[in-house]
Formats: sequence, C-alpha cells, structure tokens
Amino acid sequence: MIDKNDKEIVPGDVIDIHQTVNGQNKFVVLSISPLDVRYAYYITRTYEYDMNELLAPSRFTGETDFEIVGNINKVQIKTVTSQ
Repeated sequence: MIDKNDKEIVPGDVIDIHQTVNGQNKFVVLSISPLDVRYAYYITRTYEYDMNELLAPSRFTGETDFEIVGNINKVQIKTVTSQ
C-alpha cells in the first residue's frame, strides 16, 4: 500500500486520511498482513470498518487519499539538560 507521496506503508506508520471517521483522522498501522489499523488517539480501539477500503485508492479519483505523517517506532525522545 502506497500513500499519496508514493511512500510504502510499514508497521507503526501513523497515517492521516484527510477526513474524519468517528471524529478521528489519524490512524496507526500495526501490521500489514493481516491488516490491523487502530485509532491513533485511542490505540486499543480497532478500526471497525473495512481496513482495506480505508487505504484503497478513491473510487472517484483513483488516487490515494491518505498520507504517512510519522511512525510510532521512530519517535525520538529529547532530554532536557539543566545548565
């Protein structure tokens, strides 16, 4: 599955679908096979609709509507040092 910037989705990617589903627009892809998509702000909640359709190209334009905006496995932790 490829996002609108031609990037391949990998587990841990946070995607923005540029619309809302149940008030949310960001999702985390936990696995590709089988596809497991969760709500980014409520990670224990599985996306309850057709996950493949969520990531499929638009039926109307043929273009992909989502964009990878981060990856939960590549979060950098910054530390503050006092001087």
